[in-house]
Formats: sequence, structure tokens, C-alpha cells
Amino acid sequence: RLFNSTRLPKLNRDELVTHENGKHLLVMRNGNFYVFDLFDNDGNIAKASEIQAHLQYILSDNTPTPEFPLGYLTSEERNTWAGLRQKLIDNGNGEALKKVDSAVFCLCLDDLTIKDHIHMSHNMLHGSGLNRWFDKCFSIIITQDGSAAVNFEHSWGDGVAVLRFQNEVYKDSTQRPAVSPQTSPAKVDSSKAVHKLHFHLDDSLKSAISTAKKNFDTTVSSLTIASMEFKRGGKEFLKTQKLSPDAIAQLSFQMAFFRQYGHTV
Repeated sequence: RLFNSTRLPKLNRDELVTHENGKHLLVMRNGNFYVFDLFDNDGNIAKASEIQAHLQYILSDNTPTPEFPLGYLTSEERNTWAGLRQKLIDNGNGEALKKVDSAVFCLCLDDLTIKDHIHMSHNMLHGSGLNRWFDKCFSIIITQDGSAAVNFEHSWGDGVAVLRFQNEVYKDSTQRPAVSPQTSPAKVDSSKAVHKLHFHLDDSLKSAISTAKKNFDTTVSSLTIASMEFKRGGKEFLKTQKLSPDAIAQLSFQMAFFRQYGHTV
């Protein structure tokens, strides 16, 4: 379920779908959707320099942000989104949605730079909403300054699988990087390899996207993130005291909740 999976909105109960034969990557930039193959028909992964060329091609695309960014719909109330997804299919968008659903994962390229760790938390948790597909198994988000994080749909599994995967990716990409700032992209015709997805929207769908954006903005505006650094001890100190770092973290959540509301969770 880690790859090629999507949570499909259904009335009263969603459906988790995995497309085992999917071999393409979904890339989002400025609310636009692009796909290109990561594997050939024999299951061999594309060369890193070819992937680099395709990503540079996407970054060079000057297509503006859509007036009605489709990604907002994935933040809507699930039954509402289920009905709207069916409308999208009825409007001839079934094949484009299948490309989104069956992608190995989603790569979100955000045209912004991170100001501080609070800004990073907001951007990686929800962002502006227009450059996300929250139903996807997981999305790797990268900003212009190279800041990166993972946003994943939680119904298919726990964070342990994602953490293990990302630890391996980090280890491999830092110890044995396939590309570097000095690497030249492959000389391939990315205009043929990269396909932009187009969606046909009627007035009712456009109105629904506008409503979804308003609802998204309202929800996001109610979220406050604050942080502090505690430097007088950490997990290593707790281990020397024969205490579980995770247990202490969980207890701290309970204490904070109790002080705020007068009872535990």
C-alpha cells in the first residue's frame, strides 16, 4: 500500500485502491498535473539523468496556476468529495483521474522558499492546498530552497513504514547520490515523455472547487503552530534513566491536554 495507492472517496466509507501495474510518477506544480514513466515495460527504473531531464522540463513550463485548482477537492468533506468525483468522471475525466490514482507516488514542487520552521510546518502539513492531492498514498514535497518533507494519507498504514522508507531514501541519496548540482540531464525529448493532465470542468464543478477552497482556508486559519526547543535533555538522557522516550512524549501530550481542558484524552 506504500506505492501506487489512493484513497478514493465513497459515500459513507472510502475505498483504498492499489494499482500494482502503475509505473509513472505524478508531479504537481502550481496546481498543474504532470506524469511520466519511472519504469520501462520490464520493470527497470529509468536513469536518474532522464528523470532529472523530465523534472527540469516541468520546472521550465510557464503554465499559470489553474483558475480552479482541482486539488482543493481532496480536502473537502468526504461524502461531498465522493459526489464531486463522480461528476468529474461523468464530465470525461475518468482517464486523467486514473493516472493520478495509479501513480507510484506524488511529487509536489512548491515555488516558494521556507522562511522558518513554523512556515515549514504549515507548508508541509497543508500548504496553500492548490498543489496537493491529499488522497495519494504519500507525497514528497520539495520547495525552491531544497526543503523537503513527506505528507501521507494515513488510512493505509502507520508512519513506521513511511519513516523506514524515507530513512533509506535519505541514506542512499546522501551517501550515494545519483545526481548532483553538477550533473547534466540526459539528452532526451521530455516533451514526448512528460504528459500534462487536463481536466474538463463544468460550472457546477468550478463552483464546488471555489467552495472547497473557502472551506480549506477556513480550516487552515483555525490552526496555530508554535514550538520550543528543550535543550536540557533528550532521548539519550531518558534512556540512561531507564525511561521510554516515546512514553514520556505521550505523557507530555496528556499533561498538556489535561491542563488545557481539565481531563485526559
